Amino acid sequence: MQKRIIILTISLLIFAFKSKAQNAPITDGELLYYKDYNLGFNLNTYGGGGIYYRYGWHKTGSKKNVIESELAYIRHPKEVWRYGYQENPSSYTYGRLNFVYFWRNSIGQKIELTERSYKNALGLNFVYNVGLTLALLKPAYIDYFILNPDNTNSLVTVKYDPNVHVDEFRIYGNGPFLSGLNEIDAKIGLFGRVGLNIEYGQYPDEYKSLEAGVTFDAFNDKLPMVTRAEQIQFFPAFYLAFNFGWKN
Repeated sequence: MQKRIIILTISLLIFAFKSKAQNAPITDGELLYYKDYNLGFNLNTYGGGGIYYRYGWHKTGSKKNVIESELAYIRHPKEVWRYGYQENPSSYTYGRLNFVYFWRNSIGQKIELTERSYKNALGLNFVYNVGLTLALLKPAYIDYFILNPDNTNSLVTVKYDPNVHVDEFRIYGNGPFLSGLNEIDAKIGLFGRVGLNIEYGQYPDEYKSLEAGVTFDAFNDKLPMVTRAEQIQFFPAFYLAFNFGWKN
């Protein structure tokens, strides 16, 4: 998964630099759009993905200030999906301590490198953001078979404890998603992003775009994600995103 995203990212960056050199005659009159609204989703090399909203407004003719809010799912590189050792089991990650989500809020700029002022044209932009990341850690719950006094088994939903739930053959799978929502822990960190954005569309005021680049999240402490593995404090990653939006 990580290799595919890196290859796609590099391919997009090469294509972006080639598109910068392309020149085409403008067939429509140029219009000035002051505001920019953008929705998107992405994949990252930590095996997860995210959704985000980006709002921008012109600072100069070629520069836009942007504010952005993103929610991303992050997996530890050592996470491995397994299936429970029972009839019709569900999948789970053995040893997972917490589900981790990054809520990133940042400011930055979108800098126009080539103009897209005519129909079916391509535009190339450089984007960067800096801000804060709120790491949301939701405890992992599992469905686990316990032994009753009468030697029968009951399936219960419990918070995973690596010191207690050592018998893999009793794990059925992940517990319900809502389990542990009231126990979410949060840690504040720093966030940064740089990327290239290829914008296209039939009309100048409506567009789609592909974006690729790198992100970096840093925290004071290592985040407890899985047991029997080195926990992580710094999260550099490649990302690949698809966006759509409009201008006015």
